[in-house]
Amino acid sequence: MEREIFVGRRERKYYMRVTEALKLQKELDILLKRDSHSERGAYRVKSLYFDSYTNQDYFEKLGGFERRKKIRLRIYDENDRAVKLELKEKQGESQQKHSLLLSRDDAERMMKGDYGILLSKQEKTAGRIYNILRQGGYRPAVIVEYDRTAYVYQNYSTRITFDSKVRSEEVCLDLFKKEQYRQVDDGNFVILEVKYNGYLAGFIGSILQKYCLDQVSVSKYGEGRPIFADGLMI
Repeated sequence: MEREIFVGRRERKYYMRVTEALKLQKELDILLKRDSHSERGAYRVKSLYFDSYTNQDYFEKLGGFERRKKIRLRIYDENDRAVKLELKEKQGESQQKHSLLLSRDDAERMMKGDYGILLSKQEKTAGRIYNILRQGGYRPAVIVEYDRTAYVYQNYSTRITFDSKVRSEEVCLDLFKKEQYRQVDDGNFVILEVKYNGYLAGFIGSILQKYCLDQVSVSKYGEGRPIFADGLMI
């Protein structure tokens, strides 16, 4: 089943009030297409993130490191039979994402710490992820879930997403178990992400300028680990 997908592009992130985000979505509905998952409204994204025992990836994000990475398993429904294994690497606005499609059984083995299944994969990224997980002492760290509305524009591989109601769980880390997770934001803001290859189309840039947005460095993985805000480490 394994198959590798590579995406390289630039990424900008912003906070928007829900009321402003709804206005922007109305404008985008006229000019752009929603992606196939968003045609009937927002859809759910659920990820299990891995981190080292020293929480290296978390603290590199917290410290504002220029180069950083994330490794995660991602599904869209607890009944999914195929699971994405993703290595996302970022330097400033530039990002690279390598995705492998795993079977549900392989994902369940990884959740239990059996990373050896990656050695049977032909893709080079599988070997890279295995080395990171093993050498860094990585283990499942947190489940992060949120609702997403996404728009696409063919030119420059443009993708615009609105992520809201970020929820997380740091104790029960079964990706395939449906739970009511704790919401970690106040529900008044959404995370707007603008992703593109090379250039951002002028008309999209003009629309965004009307909202006087300030670019921010925000991570749903970071937001999903609020236990650290209390000075506690697990």
